[in-house]
Amino acid sequence: MDESGASSLLLKEGAWLIADAHYAHYNTALYEFLSKLGPDDLPPQLLLMGDIFDLLFGYAQNSIQPNRKMVDLLQQIARQCEVIYLEGNHDFGLEPFFGEAIRVVPRSAQPLIGTFGAQRIALHHGDLLQGIGYELYTAVIRNRHVDRLLNMVDTARKGAVIDWLERYNRKKRPCYRIDHFEERMKKRLETLMKRYDFDVWIEGHFHQNLRFDHAGKGYFNLPAFACAQTYTVIRSFEGTIGFEERGVAQKA
Repeated sequence: MDESGASSLLLKEGAWLIADAHYAHYNTALYEFLSKLGPDDLPPQLLLMGDIFDLLFGYAQNSIQPNRKMVDLLQQIARQCEVIYLEGNHDFGLEPFFGEAIRVVPRSAQPLIGTFGAQRIALHHGDLLQGIGYELYTAVIRNRHVDRLLNMVDTARKGAVIDWLERYNRKKRPCYRIDHFEERMKKRLETLMKRYDFDVWIEGHFHQNLRFDHAGKGYFNLPAFACAQTYTVIRSFEGTIGFEERGVAQKA
């Protein structure tokens, strides 16, 4: 049984998966890609797998304005195709301003269980099973009262808090390889199998772009758009879910 209580989703052939774009005014690759797409270029379903923004907290208004252009574009796209947004650790509290246009899935409702044919596909941003310290941290930063206090302090300090967070994020290097990642994820997958009922687990967060099968289950760590500038298209392969990696120059 799934412990998350997440609702289900019917995954569509041709759906796009985009993870870890880390959009900001200093990293506009995703905006440049999506803004050039016409209605006929869009997929039947767009799944945003978290950390689409580098810094966006829904209850901290001062983090919204620098991202307004991208927010408006996603809302426009949502009027033309189905958009599902799984919140990440860089972007959360999004439902108030995305409203009904985009289906927002908070961390507490992940994994989102999608069905593709007879398969159950678990979708998660990926920031779980990282220890009690991380759980305490992520609970604090997702608290709306903490975010509102952050916003008040930032306003009083004329944007100093958001500027500091932005400088901190810009020092990070999103494109990296994790040593022994497959071995570590196989052990992690065994824990996930005890907690959730799924056939394939799909997540972002780690930026590794790796697929493998283990103990009868499939695992896919999605490519980080910020690094590879690629996205993943869901395909049917001999009755099971398959994946096609596609670069930003390939729209059809």
